[in-house]
Amino acid sequence: MGSKSARFVPSVRLAQYDVVNKQGDDMGQVQTFVVDMQEGLIAFALVAFGGFLGITDKWFALPWAALKWQPETKKFILDMPEEVLKEAPGMDKDKWLEEIDRWQAETDLQLLDHYYTSHGYQSYAGIVQKRVTNIGSRKPDAKFEIDKDVAGEFRFKMVATNGQTIAVSEGYTTKDNVLNGIESIRQNAAAAVIEDKTV
Repeated sequence: MGSKSARFVPSVRLAQYDVVNKQGDDMGQVQTFVVDMQEGLIAFALVAFGGFLGITDKWFALPWAALKWQPETKKFILDMPEEVLKEAPGMDKDKWLEEIDRWQAETDLQLLDHYYTSHGYQSYAGIVQKRVTNIGSRKPDAKFEIDKDVAGEFRFKMVATNGQTIAVSEGYTTKDNVLNGIESIRQNAAAAVIEDKTV
């Protein structure tokens, strides 16, 4: 198998990875992920079940939570009763793209959502709502304040929620430049390395 990583798997390689049940029986393969580009979430994993269940003409959009990735074996474990799978709404394996192209909003997934929620899985609409709520409820840890100094230049201060100044910028000639400086800090700070020049 070409892939070294058992954590970050490009979707083009997914068909290499088997789906097995808890007993380790081979059930099929994940074909691709259906990604919600608006929310940045994997909405569903599209699985082909081959001959194990006697379903060869359909692919199934399974909730991401139904599959557990097992890095040691590089297999997906699907803990779902066979009868639930057999009754699940499937897609024609030759027309699945057309079906997914029709999905525009969470409401278009109601049939899928209703089926899986009735078997104990969280609805996709619920997952989206939870994520939106979590993002909305995050408290900012700091703010940027823009001032003019005695020389008439713009500077920004990064101020913690307790009012303490964390950092002060150099002087900028225009407000646009100071805003660009703030944006640069926001983009780069999380990935910045520390270089200690005192040693």
